[in-house]
Amino acid sequence: MHRTIGLQLISVIILTASAQSIDLSGTVSNQGGDPIAGAVVTLVGQDLADTTDAGGTYSITGSTGAVVLTPIRFSQTAEESSLRGGTIRLNLSKAAPVRIEIFDMRGQLLRRVLSDHASAGGYRFDISKDLLGARVMAIRVSIGETVSVLRYVTVAEGARSAFASKAVSSAAQGAAKMRADIDLLRVSASGYVDKEVSVSSYEGVVDIVLDTVDLPHFSFFVTSLKALQELSGSQDGFGGDFRFGKTGPGAGLRGADSICECIAERSMPGSKVKIWRAFLSVTADENGEQVDAIDRIGQGPWYDRLGRLVAPTIADLLNTRPQNGDPTIRDDLPNEDGVPNHRPDPNLPAVDNHHMITGSGTNGRLYSANATCQDWTSASAGSRARWGLSWPRGMGGFGGTSGSHWISGGDSPGCEAGIQLDGMGGAPRGSTIIGGGGGYGGFYCFALNP
Repeated sequence: MHRTIGLQLISVIILTASAQSIDLSGTVSNQGGDPIAGAVVTLVGQDLADTTDAGGTYSITGSTGAVVLTPIRFSQTAEESSLRGGTIRLNLSKAAPVRIEIFDMRGQLLRRVLSDHASAGGYRFDISKDLLGARVMAIRVSIGETVSVLRYVTVAEGARSAFASKAVSSAAQGAAKMRADIDLLRVSASGYVDKEVSVSSYEGVVDIVLDTVDLPHFSFFVTSLKALQELSGSQDGFGGDFRFGKTGPGAGLRGADSICECIAERSMPGSKVKIWRAFLSVTADENGEQVDAIDRIGQGPWYDRLGRLVAPTIADLLNTRPQNGDPTIRDDLPNEDGVPNHRPDPNLPAVDNHHMITGSGTNGRLYSANATCQDWTSASAGSRARWGLSWPRGMGGFGGTSGSHWISGGDSPGCEAGIQLDGMGGAPRGSTIIGGGGGYGGFYCFALNP
């Protein structure tokens, strides 16, 4: 059986093979040669991954599926017209789902050429129109669960163009030598640019060097009401339940960290590579141990979205208001866009939104067992949250530390989702919402990277 799509041909052959063993290892380091711990290394085509240890070492073992796509021959003689244009030929010895996708070299999907279940037989796929004007492009071919990534390169010999996973110029031969790559290693680590490395064998040592992220200073913000509404899908926000899809012990704190990461990335793309932490204390994390907010945010310095210094050290943070930072933001801590949270919309009047929940005392440590909305997993009336003030209220029955301290100043009437921004000076009688008295369940986010 022979099915044809398009007219031109390039020699790409499918080999049917039994399961192949996988034994890849190596180290992940930075440009200075220092090992990177905690980097996630994923073998994309086989959906296998490992995390580097303190020495930056990873090891991926397992076995492949039964069908492996391998580009094994590219003829180099000018007489072979099969090297002109852009046609992929493949032969399937048995039925399998097939998908062909074209990407630019930044990893953006340009077009999905084919996504269908194919029976056994021979196929040709003409993608020459997609390659017009391109010098380098990536083509991903998936057969079943096996993935092969090829690069399209223009060969500077006549008008020929060819598919190869890597082309190396050869002055002696005046042609390109091709090496077949069968999979990709994708590497990501906080504070570093993600990287993909081609592998031509499922066995061997592959060492990887990552580039550090060069982002502007941005490591602190107050979560805005708008961001919490959008992420929660509710006009009332999350209440005291921050699990955000996380499960198991410690899910509330881990989910809050993810909320911080999502908001930071939306504000400054690329910021997700930093390690973001919610300034929240809990009675028990995933290991059953108490966690204090002040111990999980690094040592500083911290900057707002506009690069203004919030505080240089932990000692500077542990004051009624952060010290030795930019005085213009000290008494009205800004949200993820660098906007003073007291007046998030400069076209509208200021709002009473000073409460920021922390679960912490003025020392940044757990305030009490009933100050964390059940470790940030509850949006019920029967629990409470300790809050601080993103800007000093200093009026009504407050004043002093209780009306000024950014970490600890009072307790919410409950943990139910809800907001109160009308400046009444206290929660209405019978209120059990987390925002009762001037808030919406917002909290502080810090990054360990400046």
